[in-house]
Amino acid sequence: MKTPTLDLIEEHSGIMLMLSVMKKVTEKLRAGEEVSEEHLNKILEFLTNFADKCHHGKEEDMLFPEMVKNPANQGLVTELLDEHATARVYIKNISAALVNYAPGNSEATTIAENMEKYIVLLTEHVRKENGDLFPIANKELSEETQKQMEERFEKFEQEVIGVGKHEEYHGWLDELKQFYLD
Repeated sequence: MKTPTLDLIEEHSGIMLMLSVMKKVTEKLRAGEEVSEEHLNKILEFLTNFADKCHHGKEEDMLFPEMVKNPANQGLVTELLDEHATARVYIKNISAALVNYAPGNSEATTIAENMEKYIVLLTEHVRKENGDLFPIANKELSEETQKQMEERFEKFEQEVIGVGKHEEYHGWLDELKQFYLD
């Protein structure tokens, strides 16, 4: 049986790959080199729709409410929710700066700064979820709860980002990986 935590861990792999791409993009932005607006827009859409609306949405709407049924998990869940909120601020700042982006201008610096903050935040955030939260979830959530949650994840994904978008985003990851990392 595929579990909700396994689903989220697989999504974390895609997010971590995007963070690696973003690291290379920030180096180019900082050096005043041109980064294609198409690539920046794909990164922004991935962060907005895949990482935040879909991935964080699953956690906030389905996993976290189950986890806080045990009061011992409240502190960790609150911390993770705060990190989601901070990540949204960085995404919003990248989006706003992208409007007037040109290589080497102040908007390029703003994009780089917010991407760097996002990378640091999400790297630690993923470590906490994979290493701390998900093992607790696997232990505490019944098989039936996990099965229902996994079904709700599938439905949520289709409703929030649309049928086929998940695959499209993975195609973008492959494209950006080849361009920036290979």
